[in-house]
Amino acid sequence: MSAAVGAPGTESVVPTLPQRKDTSASSIDEKHSPSADDSSVEVHKEDEGVDVVVGLLDGHAEDAAMDPEVRARIRRKLDWNLLPLLFILYTLQFLDKNSIGAGSILGILTDAKLTANQYNNLGSAFYIGYIIFVYPHAWMMQRFPIAKYISINIFLWSVFIGLQCTCKSYGGLFALRFLLGASEGCITSGIMTIISMFYTRVEISQRLGWTFQCNGIAQILSSFLAYGVAHIDMQAHPRPWQWFFIIITLLSLGVSILYFWRMPDNPTNAIFLTEEDKVNVVQRIKANQNGIETKVWKRYQFIEALKDPKTWMFFLFAAVADLQGGLGIEYAIIIKGYGFNTLQTTLLNIPSGAAMIISITLATIALKKFPNARTILAAMGFVPGVIGCFLLMYLPWNNKAGLLTSIYIIQFGGVGFIMMLSLCAIVFSGHTKKMTVNAIFLVGYALGQILCTQFWKVQYRPRNMVPWTIQLCTYVFDICIILVIRFYLVRENKRRDAEKAASGKEYEEFGYIEHTREDGSVQKIKVPIQFMDITDWENKAFRYAL
Repeated sequence: MSAAVGAPGTESVVPTLPQRKDTSASSIDEKHSPSADDSSVEVHKEDEGVDVVVGLLDGHAEDAAMDPEVRARIRRKLDWNLLPLLFILYTLQFLDKNSIGAGSILGILTDAKLTANQYNNLGSAFYIGYIIFVYPHAWMMQRFPIAKYISINIFLWSVFIGLQCTCKSYGGLFALRFLLGASEGCITSGIMTIISMFYTRVEISQRLGWTFQCNGIAQILSSFLAYGVAHIDMQAHPRPWQWFFIIITLLSLGVSILYFWRMPDNPTNAIFLTEEDKVNVVQRIKANQNGIETKVWKRYQFIEALKDPKTWMFFLFAAVADLQGGLGIEYAIIIKGYGFNTLQTTLLNIPSGAAMIISITLATIALKKFPNARTILAAMGFVPGVIGCFLLMYLPWNNKAGLLTSIYIIQFGGVGFIMMLSLCAIVFSGHTKKMTVNAIFLVGYALGQILCTQFWKVQYRPRNMVPWTIQLCTYVFDICIILVIRFYLVRENKRRDAEKAASGKEYEEFGYIEHTREDGSVQKIKVPIQFMDITDWENKAFRYAL
């Protein structure tokens, strides 16, 4: 295929996209050749690497604005078919990766003869596997059908979680936790990518928020499940912690089959959409300026992602924010340290899940009313963490109710990370660039998670002053870096507005794809420029969400 970018009509000169310096096969070679309409038109050759939905847009590039009722109908159809799959997946993923936390009070520490440091290392092992495989996953998901790739990894993680039931040593558990992290490393990036293919910017943030609410649901389910298996005799075979792992394994296997069958790779192969619906889905999200998906890795976009300051701001945010993740591994030990027995501890984590659900619900409602308030909501989301840490550090030790409530207050802070994750999904454009940035963001996330369990040492128990001090500092830092990111995006939007005003020109809205048919004839397809797989740096019409 070849791409000619320009304005419609009879203009004698077609403005070009910003020039790229690389000469890879997927980049645009600068050549002059006559178009079908005007011999003076500059044509850009590109053999491949355009959006997968270009064929859907043939003849629909300049369709009239979509009827609001049609938009609402499409959104409802997407929600009914996609959200249940997303909710089930995230509930299970949280159960999987935090199963070691429930196992800590169900007998795994004794059966596997684990020391406190070894237990902490098992939390890190998951994210060591995660961080090693996060970029290979990003590359593979661009090359292969993304939903099918995710379903295969769900199957693999179900195998790895099941095999942990057979382990009675630190080494075996470490290896399987490593492999579990490796298989789950594609989930967050993959889901961010899939959601951005179907929804508008505000909808993306809302639905990512709703999806991450399932972490709270998973905490509640995990508590009830642990409470149930805790009634099994600790000397029975299988042990209570093994029953916990077996149940999660069976659920994960079922979800892997469901995903392979139902989850679409992109709008073009969504089995629940008619051909007309597919066109409407694509037309509905044109304003995102992000495109849908391209199956060609582009070197220049990879390099641009590395050069973009936003990339490293989000990386730094993720790395620091996830130093707070140790609480998810240590929660059972912390709560039990307040003097509660095993059965009580399994239930006392339920309010943590409820707190997360409430905070995310409130944030998504606020976002609908104030669409450009993601960074403000994110910064506010970390304030409960600051309050909770102060209380945990300075409340009297005999005030068990106050200490427990402080942990629940911290759980309100989950909304901060989710708002920034959704922002990362929409402020970058160009498919290779987005996948690269997602990978870098998740590397930061994994680094924080690797380190977060290492400062919960036995010598700090039961008051844990050092871990809570570190957590407090990370909350304050997160608020600061979020405000820096907002300042940068606002300044960039103003700069682009000023450039446009100074030029006195309107942005070009369309590009052309020249497709050579089997009979040798050339079909010229007119498409919105955002579906030409260009980056946010190239697309001067791109404005950054806040």
